[in-house]
Amino acid sequence: MRVRLTLKARFILVAGGAVAAVALAITAVAFLAIRTDLQSQVRQEVAARADSVRHQAAQYHGHIPDDWVPSHSAGVGILTYTQVITETGVVWAPAGDLGLLTPSAAALGVAAGQGDSFYSVARINGVSAEVLTEQIAPGLAIQVADPLTATDQEVAAVGTTLAVLSVVGVLVATLLGWAVARAGLAPVTRLASVAEEVTLTGDPGRRVEVSRRDELGRLATSFNAMLSALQRSLDAQRRLVSDASHELRTPLASLRLNADLLAAHPDMPAAERAEVLDRVTGQAAELSRLVASVTDLARGEPPPKDQSRVRLDTVTSEALDAARRDWPKTEFDADLVACTVDGSADRLRVAVRNLLDNAAKFGPPEGPVEVRLAAGQLTVRDHGPGIAPDDLPFVFDRFYRALSSRSAPGSGLGLAVVREIAFGHGGEVAAEPARSGGTVMRVTLPTSAQVPDRLVGGQGVDAVGPGCLEEADQPGDQGIGGRGEAVPGRARRDRAVEVGDLGAPGVHQVLQHGR
Repeated sequence: MRVRLTLKARFILVAGGAVAAVALAITAVAFLAIRTDLQSQVRQEVAARADSVRHQAAQYHGHIPDDWVPSHSAGVGILTYTQVITETGVVWAPAGDLGLLTPSAAALGVAAGQGDSFYSVARINGVSAEVLTEQIAPGLAIQVADPLTATDQEVAAVGTTLAVLSVVGVLVATLLGWAVARAGLAPVTRLASVAEEVTLTGDPGRRVEVSRRDELGRLATSFNAMLSALQRSLDAQRRLVSDASHELRTPLASLRLNADLLAAHPDMPAAERAEVLDRVTGQAAELSRLVASVTDLARGEPPPKDQSRVRLDTVTSEALDAARRDWPKTEFDADLVACTVDGSADRLRVAVRNLLDNAAKFGPPEGPVEVRLAAGQLTVRDHGPGIAPDDLPFVFDRFYRALSSRSAPGSGLGLAVVREIAFGHGGEVAAEPARSGGTVMRVTLPTSAQVPDRLVGGQGVDAVGPGCLEEADQPGDQGIGGRGEAVPGRARRDRAVEVGDLGAPGVHQVLQHGR
């Protein structure tokens, strides 16, 4: 079974392992250096003894007598053994010491002059010794040996000391790693504790204390920001549910009352029954609009996969067609310049439709409602009584209804939906009093890159702003009364049409197309 270590344990193991590796490497290098230095000292002593023997042999001028044995009294240091060997393998040694060191083939080669002097390690009388083999005369070589007992003891002592120091170093490093890990990962521990508490209680009101500016401090700050966003989202959700349940209570009660009335009086006169059914139908429609608005608010910003390049003028024109069907007595005066934005066409259509319905509902029954679109800015103006200055800051709040409009149908969610959709598309929305009465609703959205130019009679279309252009007139869309004549309220779609071939170059006329 695989053992899963905590982050602190891994940190301690990595720190301890790194220090252990470095300590072992330093120990090995130090041990080798000390051992080499001690062996070098022994070889220097052996070489000095060999020089002394050569001086003694030089007195014979190359005619060394048979069985000659060098004196042991000369030389530097404590020498334990010296012998002379011939090229035939005969050993000249003090009496009683014969056979202590058997010459090798390499040593016989040195005596015969076929090889250079060399050092070797041999055991003499059970003791490890450093042996130097060197030629002193033709056919003769000496072998000088110095015991390595003291050197081996010093090397062993040094090795033991270094090993103990390495173990102590690893233990100290492990303790320091544990202390550093505990101090360094303390913010992570607090963050995990807060996350576990939030998970357990479901309350994102807890925060992690931030007292540092390093990466862990940034992590704690980001975590606090995430908790704040989560808390705002939960608060908004609870507020939305509370407000929606409150707003749904009245139409549901009224709908149930009318349904009970129909069930309790099956013999109700036809006229009264029709009146009650009309009320039920209206209340059901109001409930549908309320549920749709709550759904739009709960949907939030559209996910990236639902966003695409959208012709805002086309979306606005489609919303105008729907508004004219629902408000047949109201005149909608539209002047639209083709614009493209990045977003969701369905969401933008809901926002525009809510603005149009709001203007038609609170304006005069006959209108007009003026709709303008240019450079990513959509304005919808009504000619109604307007909004009181005290109510302007709150008109986009959920379920907010001004005192003067509470008798009108609606739930107070339409403009809140508009604000959510505008914000979700990186835009903004504002309500302003019109100069000559009424209200202007203004939605500003960031436009996309300029849409491709269309050709009209072989001529290009002039761009009128970033992401916006005047749309070319299409065959069959000349209106009633001739090409270039403004006939409001007579076409199927509302578009801004550039007519560049009506005579003098550069003359532009906008045709208003209505139903």
